[in-house]
Amino acid sequence: MKTASICAFTLCAVAATQSTVAQGLDVLPPVLEALRPLDAPALIGSAADVRWQSDGSLQVGLRQDGVYVWRPGAGGSELLATLAGTTYRRAGRYGNYSRLGGGPAGSVVFAGDLFGVYRQQHDGRVTALKTNLEIVGDLDEHNGWTVAVGLSRQAEPTPGPDDIWEPHIAWMFDTEGGVQGLLPTRDGGAALDACYPVELSLARFVADDLALVIPGAEPGAFLYGKDGLLRGTVDVGTFSASRPDCGPQQKPLLYKEEFRHAWLNRHRVIDEVAANDEGDVFFFVRHVEERGSVGVTARSTGIGRPAVGQRGDVDRTDAVEAGEHTPTALALGLDSLPAGELEALLKEAASEGGLIVLDGDRAARVVAAAKAQTARREGSRPSGSPVFPAASVRVCWDLVHARVQDLSGVSTAACAVKSDMPDARLRVDLSGDRAVLLVRGATRLASGGVTRPAPSEFFEARLRAGS
Repeated sequence: MKTASICAFTLCAVAATQSTVAQGLDVLPPVLEALRPLDAPALIGSAADVRWQSDGSLQVGLRQDGVYVWRPGAGGSELLATLAGTTYRRAGRYGNYSRLGGGPAGSVVFAGDLFGVYRQQHDGRVTALKTNLEIVGDLDEHNGWTVAVGLSRQAEPTPGPDDIWEPHIAWMFDTEGGVQGLLPTRDGGAALDACYPVELSLARFVADDLALVIPGAEPGAFLYGKDGLLRGTVDVGTFSASRPDCGPQQKPLLYKEEFRHAWLNRHRVIDEVAANDEGDVFFFVRHVEERGSVGVTARSTGIGRPAVGQRGDVDRTDAVEAGEHTPTALALGLDSLPAGELEALLKEAASEGGLIVLDGDRAARVVAAAKAQTARREGSRPSGSPVFPAASVRVCWDLVHARVQDLSGVSTAACAVKSDMPDARLRVDLSGDRAVLLVRGATRLASGGVTRPAPSEFFEARLRAGS
């Protein structure tokens, strides 16, 4: 069985974090132990996804160039699959290789975040499983079957503005390339489209005949059989995750690194799912931990340090008089302004160095919104009382264990993995109890933000249920 991996930078042990159990007293939290870094060659430093192969080597999807094979301990890696030189020019130009499904040695199912899902055969031939899957959330492969989640554009003739996407947001592909829709969309794809920049969707085979689909932007987690029939559902709140609130008016902002970080820091999202052959399913729930407010607990592991400085939300700022034309740069919470006003400000504002620069009346309006937001947060705080800087945050992943037969019964190790990198995202894959972990940042080629100068990093660990 396969699952994803994790990348990080500097590895350090963190003593003491409280593990919590959301089941009976006899149930122990899951265990991630014996974590050690893997010294990956520079060629795969921009890794975005990873899968074990049966021979102990790794398939690694890069943000660009292709899919590579690397055996931990080896000094080099080999190119396995690329769209360069194929007829899939649109995908090769705009996509990347940040979505891996995996596959047996010599073949792989892969995708970028845009334009199609592809299978590399043993003979090197690349075939398309679905070319009109225009926004790819995630995918997975098991024994020749593939499951994918995302948005697929309707075929010609060009549809109207209210029906541009197909009515399903997940698909199952059989060993012959046949395809069937799995999960009907509830809102025509609007939420998944708006949330696309923050990469929330997951698709994983959790048993030989069961695939788990988590849209991320739409509520719920869904189990499907290879026959395409729904076998069960569960609320993502079961895993202590929250439903996202990104809307169409926020999508332009979410392409900006600083706004995307701020948005993610307000949510608990399921960053990764991994499963083994014994019916254990592990969920990695990403959130931020306010330093000084949460005790450090046992069996948690810290990974990384900041590679890029973090820009927090503005809690309060000095007033700017209307008509005063001194430029004022603000990093404002995405939910601080009404949708219409936010959209208007974006159209009117100049952009300097990736920041939205406002002056005059526009700056005054934003300052007023920031002060109102602060007032709501502070409640009845006495006027003139001191204001302290916001606490710095650390990215944290709760490790949640469930059994595939009943995903509603869970046990949790709180903050089992931590990172000081504000943009860190996690990928994990399992081979037995052997886990490969990858902590990485933005994977889109056109993310519109600053690319982290440090490379992705790989780790190996043992991952098992607690009981």
